[in-house]
Amino acid sequence: MEEQKRLWDSSNAKLKRIESDLGLINQQINANDEMIKQRVTQFNKYFAKLSVILYDENYILTPITKEDGYDLIVINIEANPSTGKKKGQIAAFDFTYIQFADDFDIQCLHFILHDQLENMHDNQLNTLIEVANDINGQYIVPILRDKVPASIDIRQIEVLSLSQNNKLFKL
Repeated sequence: MEEQKRLWDSSNAKLKRIESDLGLINQQINANDEMIKQRVTQFNKYFAKLSVILYDENYILTPITKEDGYDLIVINIEANPSTGKKKGQIAAFDFTYIQFADDFDIQCLHFILHDQLENMHDNQLNTLIEVANDINGQYIVPILRDKVPASIDIRQIEVLSLSQNNKLFKL
């Protein structure tokens, strides 16, 4: 009888510790939830501004709470943007993250690599280059020379030019 009483008391004490630990974990989750919402709001200030510059549309990042964390999605008014606009959304997101990380002293890489920008309209590619010149980083874009708008003086921004005779690994 005494052994059962001791086990009962021991089990109740463990249960109280576990409930207390769960309470602390829930408080931390709730505290982080608010921080995540604040950070996403701050991020969206930059993101919306850049998306207006690039497309005159407001894109925003939206956190969707799930049981195991969050899904982050980009939404805008247009339901199915073109391939070029998707590239612009990605660029706006990446440029925004560098600005956001710098403002919050978050370490991050300060270069962005995008491909297939020839799907973008010339005016948007021009704007993208203007925005890239204002970020604290390097924007790397492999693109065919004949796809670069005539309004862009490629000599000022070109770092490497490859051709059939001048290959990257000389192969």
